[in-house]
Amino acid sequence: MYAYGKFFLKDDEKVTTEEFKEEYIKYGKSLYEVIKVQESTLLFLEKHLQRLHNSGKLTGLEIFLNDEIITKRLKELISINKVEEGSIKFVLNFDEKLFVAYFEQANFPKEHQYKEGVKTDLFYKERINPNAKVLNLSFREEVDKFIKEKHIYEAILVDKDGYITEGSKSNVFLVKGEKLYTTPIAGVLPGITRSTIMDICSENNINIIEESIKAEELNSIKGAFLSSTPFDVLPINEIGNNKLNSAENAIVKYIMECYNNKILRYIDKNK
Repeated sequence: MYAYGKFFLKDDEKVTTEEFKEEYIKYGKSLYEVIKVQESTLLFLEKHLQRLHNSGKLTGLEIFLNDEIITKRLKELISINKVEEGSIKFVLNFDEKLFVAYFEQANFPKEHQYKEGVKTDLFYKERINPNAKVLNLSFREEVDKFIKEKHIYEAILVDKDGYITEGSKSNVFLVKGEKLYTTPIAGVLPGITRSTIMDICSENNINIIEESIKAEELNSIKGAFLSSTPFDVLPINEIGNNKLNSAENAIVKYIMECYNNKILRYIDKNK
């Protein structure tokens, strides 16, 4: 099942989720965004819309709706479903010139996972055109199978040269010494949470280096975390056989605190 709640939107039409069809998102060229809803607020909406336009430029697909229409429809989706907390996915299908928006199953981390961290493992695979948010269902199926077989929370991708790039649905940050490392933006999906973390580091004089680290260097890592719209800032306690106490790392804890404060300020500003 793809759509949750009572209704989804097909263009500007309110439709019951029982009528949702896979063909809306499975066939043709599509771009998409996933936005977290908290206190009925679309978190960091402006950054999501900016990334959508960037994905359009990278793929040569012209976004056929303006930001005002998309925003209005997303707010309507929240209203008709009476949702305060959730995860919205909206898809632009360019073959059909179709806009579809729906609440997907929210897979938010549990409180204990933020306190203890989550298990991950290395997945030797590269994403095609990583800068664009393009639907790739075969890649998703392959990595979901890996995650299930390994009993882990997320897969961390490693490229053909042995460098850690990103998570299958997240960005990755690694603490080495007193510095924070993350893969250069050219090699990963430009995550909204990643962008906000970069802002936090700039505002708080945290030394962050955009430089790839090889998988073989993991034994020198002191902490690590994932970032994404559903995860926010999520500590990692295990990467394969490498054990980490990331939830107690001073840099990780401080960034988590700053990020949560940014969310609260954003909600207050946009209520």
